[in-house]
Amino acid sequence: MKEEILGAAIRLFTRKGYVNTSMDDIAEAVGLTKGGLYHYVGKKEDLLTDIHDEFFDAFFARMSAAVESAANPQDKLRNWVRAHATIMRDYQGHIKVFFTEIDQLPEDTLKRMVERRDRVQGMLAEILAAGVEKGEIRGDVNPQIASFLILGMINWLYIWYRPEGAASIEAITGDILLLVLHGLSPAASPDVEAPIHPT
Repeated sequence: MKEEILGAAIRLFTRKGYVNTSMDDIAEAVGLTKGGLYHYVGKKEDLLTDIHDEFFDAFFARMSAAVESAANPQDKLRNWVRAHATIMRDYQGHIKVFFTEIDQLPEDTLKRMVERRDRVQGMLAEILAAGVEKGEIRGDVNPQIASFLILGMINWLYIWYRPEGAASIEAITGDILLLVLHGLSPAASPDVEAPIHPT
């Protein structure tokens, strides 16, 4: 029942917004009385916290497995992109709630979620930095900036990706990998002048 309640909350939060969704709405969606709902949930913000935690727990579990199975930074990056894209597919509702409603969390919970978000970016930046050090990634790439760019490209899937659409997540992932791996390759020679990053 708790999972059913969480699923209903995700659907309602993505359609109506967190502020405009009441506990009565959630109770009605799962066929419970409001009193019955409170048997499973303390308050509405608990559901918002659970949505964020469920997404991050899945993200770190999948990403750790994907990255640890690779032997070198380039393969780690390839596995990262594939795992991240499938997470965006499987947790699309969670992620929309994360990006649109994170500021509705209480201050202590918001701080914890921001720390988890920053940990994601740090993990990717470390992979990129290791790739630069080993010569598998262009030496003129700033790993911090590149990590934000890659995350932005993949995270934006929650806006436009549709499971029933013409392009599968595998095909989309292939395009992302083409852009990322070719663009970061030491052999790539773009026509634009490389930016100068402060050290």
